[in-house]
Amino acid sequence: MRTTWGAALGRIAGAALGFCLAFGAVTVAQAANHAYLTGANEPWDDYSNQDAMTGAFGSDWDRLHYGDSFSDYALLYIDGGSLSSFEMIDYLNSNRGLLENYVLGGGRLFINAGTDLQTDISLVFGASSGELIDWDAGFSASAVDPTSSLFDGAGTSWDGFYFSQNGLDTPDTFKSLIQDDKGNTVLSGGFFGDGYVMLGTQTNTTWHSGVNGSDPFQLRVNELLYALNVQPPPVQPTIPEPETYALMVLGLAGVAFAVRRQRRTAETIAA
Repeated sequence: MRTTWGAALGRIAGAALGFCLAFGAVTVAQAANHAYLTGANEPWDDYSNQDAMTGAFGSDWDRLHYGDSFSDYALLYIDGGSLSSFEMIDYLNSNRGLLENYVLGGGRLFINAGTDLQTDISLVFGASSGELIDWDAGFSASAVDPTSSLFDGAGTSWDGFYFSQNGLDTPDTFKSLIQDDKGNTVLSGGFFGDGYVMLGTQTNTTWHSGVNGSDPFQLRVNELLYALNVQPPPVQPTIPEPETYALMVLGLAGVAFAVRRQRRTAETIAA
């Protein structure tokens, strides 16, 4: 049986690919569902943010750098703490519209940054973050709603040096989740379009400590899971005002009168 050169090469290539796959020389890339985005260096020169991603999602996450594509991820976590905030601010200023469209289209976004040597920072959807002077920064923090699932297993109050370095200024579309000991909101979230955005000003959990058994590392894991899974509150049915009921009654009475009048007219003509 004659074999052409093309068929022979195809068989050789197929055999080589099978060999490589069998022995791990070739791997098939699988896109993760969650991404952690920061600069070339880790915020605070510390890897606790990566540990939190692993705690929340196992191996199902990618470490991205500013400029990488993120549109296919279900959750995007951006952290620009400490001196890495310079890179983060430049990135936000260049990609704010892209990030907002990502959320509007159903993406879940968590931006966190305890910045260093910065002034006010524009975030997304009209929110901003302002760095606080040392004695006004948050040494401790507590849950606004201790019953929220956000705090399951993490406690409802934590200490730190510092726990946070900035305050948040957000529109009414955001809901305060954690406040520091000075009353500043340091974690907030809101629904926009089909997605959700969470904003924080916390330092890395390496700088945090528990209070009465609370677990600040578990809190960061919970924040990631909460940002991904939180759902908007159910829409409450609109209850008509008393004036609306009165108009409905008058309308029904008018219809009944018209029907009766039409019936009498028909009886008179028939007689």
